[in-house]
Amino acid sequence: MARHKELPWLTQVMMEWAKMNVIEYKGFATKNRVVCLQCGQSFSPELVSRKKAVCPHCSTKINVEVSRKTTDKQTYYTAYAQIVGEYQVIRYFVHYCYFNAKHEANINCWEVTQLWIKENGKYEIVSLNHYLTPYCETWTGDFEIRTENRVYYSYYTGLKYDIYTEDFHPKSQIKGIYKKYGINTKLAGLTFLQAIKAIPSAPRLETLLKCKQYNLLNLFTNQRLTDRYWPAVKICIRNKYKVKDSKIWLDYVDLLLYFNKDIHNAKYVCPANLKKEHDRLVKKKRDIQRKQAAERKRQQAQEWETQFKALKGHLIGIAFQEDNLTIKTLDSVQEYLEEGDALHHCIFTNEYFLKKESICLSARMKGEPVETIELSLKDMKVVQCHGKFNQPSKHHDKIIEAVNKNASIFRKLKRRAKQQLQTA
Repeated sequence: MARHKELPWLTQVMMEWAKMNVIEYKGFATKNRVVCLQCGQSFSPELVSRKKAVCPHCSTKINVEVSRKTTDKQTYYTAYAQIVGEYQVIRYFVHYCYFNAKHEANINCWEVTQLWIKENGKYEIVSLNHYLTPYCETWTGDFEIRTENRVYYSYYTGLKYDIYTEDFHPKSQIKGIYKKYGINTKLAGLTFLQAIKAIPSAPRLETLLKCKQYNLLNLFTNQRLTDRYWPAVKICIRNKYKVKDSKIWLDYVDLLLYFNKDIHNAKYVCPANLKKEHDRLVKKKRDIQRKQAAERKRQQAQEWETQFKALKGHLIGIAFQEDNLTIKTLDSVQEYLEEGDALHHCIFTNEYFLKKESICLSARMKGEPVETIELSLKDMKVVQCHGKFNQPSKHHDKIIEAVNKNASIFRKLKRRAKQQLQTA
């Protein structure tokens, strides 16, 4: 597509705007001094108020962290939307920011990819080559028409050229055909391409977007938010209740349905303290289960064990290690029970061991569970990862990185089981 060469040069515009509105400027503080990473100069800690300060040398507003570090590196994606003839064009820019306490910040900006969309929904991606692995990410080569190659690891959507960013330039232009669906530059959780593919044909997605229920919108797009939950969603919208943690909220609605509560009632589906109510119902359900006759429970567990082995027998017994962190599959119903009791969450209560579309793993330090991970068997992505009382542990980022790095193990086992089933 030759028309991309006619677009105005925006790199300098985007860099200057990002410097003022996107990039986070930091200061590293010790007992005796604060170093501004923007200009490299030091000043007295007395100028810091509530972990913020204005550098007296360069007048930059900085966020202050207590650290002996002297360097920092940040990467940001920004976008500029414009209308070019019949096309809606989304231009993406990458900003690499290098900070060093010894000299001024080095901030670079490149345009890396363009999304050209026609009103009929057809589109082309004109982009540099995106090289993406679990360990590095680079943009190389020249602007060419690219295809959406799915990759094993992605910070964004699983597509190499479908970039997610919340930072659109304020002068961006969006066509009216998209605005009428609520599609604009504020698509928390969705890329622009995901939005134009899904929302025009799904009125419920449009409703969630216009009501700014972004957490629920993302789950609905991934087909986790089904008809089962829609009555409760409508109550939230009607009462202007924003669902901030959609995964816990869905589990909470499941618990309400278990206890035959009215999910058309705001008293139940719009709790002031979601986590407290969720944990209360989890405990209540566990107490009910504990009161069941021991023999009946053993029989039920045996039935579950048989179903569990039939569903996921080909995926158990897997373990991998990162430093002192061990991540292993939960290999029996009993292990799901012990994991739920140890971390006080609902992995056993809500029968995650019978979910066909996912497998659960336990992250452990010195043999003790610290977080439980639910891995989707459909797209091999982490669905959720929670520690004690559904809170992330201090190892959270390392755990997710390790699971993403080793997800190919499950993909291979799933493929092998499918081949064996076909030849049987």
